[in-house]
Amino acid sequence: MKKNLLITGGGTAIAWHLSKVCNEFFSDKVNLIVTDINDEILVPSAIFAKKYYKTPFASDENYFSVIKKIILYNNVDIVIPIIPREAELLSSDSDFIISNSIVSAAPDIDTFHKLSDKNLLFDTLKKLNIPTPKIYKISEIEDDVKYFVKPANGFGSQGTGCYLGREIMNKVDDLENKVIQEYCMDKEYKEATVEIYNDKDELFIFARERVSTKAGVCVKTIPIDENIFYSYVKKLVSSFKLPYAFNVQFFYHNNSWKLFDCNLRLGAGTPLATAAGFQLTKALIAKLLGEKVDHSWFKINRKIRSILRVYDEVVI
Repeated sequence: MKKNLLITGGGTAIAWHLSKVCNEFFSDKVNLIVTDINDEILVPSAIFAKKYYKTPFASDENYFSVIKKIILYNNVDIVIPIIPREAELLSSDSDFIISNSIVSAAPDIDTFHKLSDKNLLFDTLKKLNIPTPKIYKISEIEDDVKYFVKPANGFGSQGTGCYLGREIMNKVDDLENKVIQEYCMDKEYKEATVEIYNDKDELFIFARERVSTKAGVCVKTIPIDENIFYSYVKKLVSSFKLPYAFNVQFFYHNNSWKLFDCNLRLGAGTPLATAAGFQLTKALIAKLLGEKVDHSWFKINRKIRSILRVYDEVVI
């Protein structure tokens, strides 16, 4: 019997990729349901869905009641939340998820808070002795020093910016919900994303340097040696109950890689890993369905020199 699988945030790049993989490899095992804030005709992943629903923003006070009704009406077996707020509401240990015997791809709520909130993430990484950029209190900033400011709980690159210390108080809105981080974008600066499959004693990772981004989404990337990051990732998965599939981001500064973000979900750049042979999306869906995950799905094509993103045109 087919299982009913819900993907939220249907208008995102990763929802499109998830839906394509579902359709290509699991169409005989899954009834796909997609939700998004837009009308169906404006959501590409809806072309693969058996049912589509328009919902409020995840931040809306009515969102949870709406998504619960959708889940219960459709007897959803599996949910893959895309937006962080959705992952928080549909965490794997929430009363709603557990009482209705639903499998959620989201982490438990404690892990979500400790690794999603940038202030708590900084404290966690320091305790684990994982290099991470320094975070400053307002009282510590200096007028003529440049800082990187971002939301404590952000999504993509929204609400980020670089400011001199003397500009922060006057130019940064909602400062109490922002993080003031050391500025590291010097000549040697580079970023890397590490895609991770994590299941008990099985840990597979794929690392890539982010060469070019648009609107916070990587569009040009180069595979790099994943062994650089393996010990850091191992510390994380040994310390928390983490999802089967997620990614972490590092940047290179002062001759070391520093972990600056932990995305407890598949990201917009995950399809780039798929193109290199690292089938993280396929593995996640198979695991959520209770099927065997083949280790050959993580065999990276070492001949690949770069992975470039272009856009598809979709007609609905």
